[in-house]
Amino acid sequence: MAYGPPTKTVGDVMRVVKRQFGDESGVQLEDADIAGWINDAQSRINAENKVLKAKSSSSATPGTAVYTFPSLDIQQVESLHFAGRRVPNMTFAQAEETVSQSDPDGTLTADEPVLWYEWGGSFTFWPTPSTAGAIDIYYTVAPTLVTTTEADLLSLPDDYFMDVVAYVLQQAYEMDEDWPASQAKEQQLMNSLARRGEEQRTAQNMTYETITVVNDYY
Repeated sequence: MAYGPPTKTVGDVMRVVKRQFGDESGVQLEDADIAGWINDAQSRINAENKVLKAKSSSSATPGTAVYTFPSLDIQQVESLHFAGRRVPNMTFAQAEETVSQSDPDGTLTADEPVLWYEWGGSFTFWPTPSTAGAIDIYYTVAPTLVTTTEADLLSLPDDYFMDVVAYVLQQAYEMDEDWPASQAKEQQLMNSLARRGEEQRTAQNMTYETITVVNDYY
């Protein structure tokens, strides 16, 4: 796993892609297309392998259930903690059903919430926390969009450079209707991301506790 700052640029991707595609003069592959594919590649890789990790901390106000996500480039929330404890997430539909059955008036409070859900850029705790506590949001950062400027740095570590190249080439071959080459690059990317994901799980020895919401608040 790589943790160093990225050094690879848009220009590096363009040179490798055009050379492997056989279009070093850029007759078929336009720089604008390559830049767009780079953005798509970084977004996909980051979403699948949680590469760009970050944490945001704030304080809860007793009696307040709804909070706005901080103004951060959040691509995906991975985990949300209240007072140091992980709070399970539910979809809006699941939470709506659970809350309507257990707390139809929306008045239930507790020292700590048992779930959270998102809607319209805000997240809601249930039951409403009655105590102050730290809210920690663990999330993946959205990669910075690149342009056709060759000096633009990629957001992902250098270890993912060839994965970005593989995705861009897959798109280029698809545009050229070279389906076998396109499928080969897609498989190469999928295999690489799967291997990296397994390495990451092994390194972190991650385990996830199953938490069941018990409707016994009356």
